[in-house]
Parts: sequence; structure tokens; C-alpha cells
Amino acid sequence: MSQPVPVTPCNARPFRRWACCASLILGCVYSAWSQQIDPDLAMLIREERAFAAKAVETDVPTAFLAYLDSSGVIFNGEGAVNGIAQYSKALKGGKDLLKWYPIIGHVSQGGDMGFTSGPFQFLADRAQDAVASGYFFSVWKKNAAGQFKVMLDGGVIHSQNATEAFQRDPEPQSNTAYAYILPTPKVTDSNPQPWKVEDAFLAVVGKDPGHAYKQFVADEVVLLRSDRPFGKTKAEALATVAQQPIQSYQFIRSGQGISKAGDLAYCYGKAKAVKGGKTVEGFFTRVWQHRPEGWKIVAEQVSLFR
Repeated sequence: MSQPVPVTPCNARPFRRWACCASLILGCVYSAWSQQIDPDLAMLIREERAFAAKAVETDVPTAFLAYLDSSGVIFNGEGAVNGIAQYSKALKGGKDLLKWYPIIGHVSQGGDMGFTSGPFQFLADRAQDAVASGYFFSVWKKNAAGQFKVMLDGGVIHSQNATEAFQRDPEPQSNTAYAYILPTPKVTDSNPQPWKVEDAFLAVVGKDPGHAYKQFVADEVVLLRSDRPFGKTKAEALATVAQQPIQSYQFIRSGQGISKAGDLAYCYGKAKAVKGGKTVEGFFTRVWQHRPEGWKIVAEQVSLFR
């Protein structure tokens, strides 16, 4: 969004019969949950949609100034910068227009942090056709007043078709469609921090990206790469990684945050990749979720542009 910028049968043995019944009960509980949407997630989606509407009603700088946190970060092509400072200097009332909508969202167990993602289009002139499209990725956090504000905003651009993202991923018609990343049970951990796991991921991805993502990515994931479809499963994520001719990644973390419950964390910074023997640079955002099997990547956006 930064401007340019988802029972088995049982035999007659008592234990297995019990296990089968338990599975059916859990399945019913899950099914009932899937027909609803977490109130905090509903709030987050409303805020994202209101943010997009504000950009249409006014202009891009005015919308960002209204929804960014005071310490919110955007990527301006050179690196991560304070969004308020950046957009305070931007020209208001221009003819350009940034249009977007969320197709996915997730909130932490305590409802204080979350992320959204979906397609965007950029129009250099509101009266003309779009000139660029892609997918945005935003991290949100509640402030002291209980309002969601944007802590980080980034995305990836699709360079070949300015309307592709909207055509491929239309706006959801049901609130439940946004809840793709599943909630997880609270995990007891004496050190609920993902940064050792992040460092382990960095060590592997610097040598073998395919193996790194296979090891650390969750089954439900948002994976964003320029000129690639919106990835929503581990299989799609691994296919995207495999199809990109990148021999290694280097991610230089410049900021991070974690939810109050310690179940959701994000980091961001500069990204470097060796592609075809040459080094290309850009930026990244990565979100980790604390799951029963450990910390797993549930969202990642990598934009390489120079």
C-alpha cells in the first residue's frame, strides 16, 4: 500500500471411539468458529476499509496521516522511514489515487496487534486508468485509546499488468473470508520471543532459501513477491520460492514488535538477494506466529527493486 509504492473412521475399541468423538466435537467447534469472525478482526477490517475509503475521499497523504501510528513506518524506496514525517511533507489534493481493499486479516490472541493484506492499484490521474498494481501488507497495533493504527506499511508491485491484482483477487463478499490464518491455542513458553528462531531462519536462508522456507513456513501463510500471485498456502509459497532464481537471501532487521500475549511478532528491514550472480536490494516484512509446533512464519513480504 505504500505509494510508488484457508475423521477418520474409528473402530470399536473404546479409546479410539472416544478419540473419534472428540475429533468430531472439535470439528464442530471449529466449523462454528469459522462461521463467525473475531470482534477485533472485524474491527481491524473495518479500519482498513475506512483507511482505503479515506484515500478516495481525500488524497493519499491525508489518509495515511489519519491512520498511521505516530511511530508507524513506511518504505520510501531508500529504506524504512517514519510515515508521519514522510507524508507531512507530501503534496495534498493531487490528482493521483491509491485504491485498495483487504482480502485477508489476522489479529493476535489479545487483539492488540494484527496484519492485513490485499491488492492495490495506483492511478497517476483519477480520471485515467491504473498505471500500477500489486499487493499491500500492513501491520496494525492498538494505541492507548484502543484504536488500530498502522505500525508498518509495505507491499509488492506487479509490473506487467496494472489491473491484474484486482482481477485475480476480488474483494470478499463475506466477513468470514478474511479469517484465513487460523487462531492457535496459547502456548506456555519460558521465553516467548521469536528472535532466536528468526536468527536460525536467517542462517539457513542465506545458504538454501528453499530449505529455509520449507522448515520455517506455516501451512497457512501470506507470501508476497513482486510479479507473483498472492500466496496463501505453504505449497504455493514454496512454489514461488522455487521459481525465483535466487541463490541466497540476506535480511537486515531494523525494527521489530511483539503482541502483548507473545503469540504474534513482526520484523522488518532491508533485504538483499543474490539473483543470477548479481545482488539486488529492497525491503522485507516478516510475521511470526507462536504455534504448538513452535514459531512459524505466517506472513512475509519481500520487495526487490534495485
